[in-house]
Amino acid sequence: MLLYQLAQSFEERTMLQKALQNGAGDMDQLQVRIQEVEDQLYSQAERWKNAVQDAIYLQIPYEAPHLDDDMVL
Repeated sequence: MLLYQLAQSFEERTMLQKALQNGAGDMDQLQVRIQEVEDQLYSQAERWKNAVQDAIYLQIPYEAPHLDDDMVL
């Protein structure tokens, strides 16, 4: 879900940047909205990073290498 939200935010930011470059709409409002979306992106990215780190910390340590099928050199 977090990755989906990140993707949506990136799409919105791209759309807003294109509108700003094309001069469509109120420039000040577009810049404010771009900043809001970027703040949201950073927040979402931080949540995703923390969720991944938490999942890594909660994993059970791998304790049976003798059961592997593949030999690693």
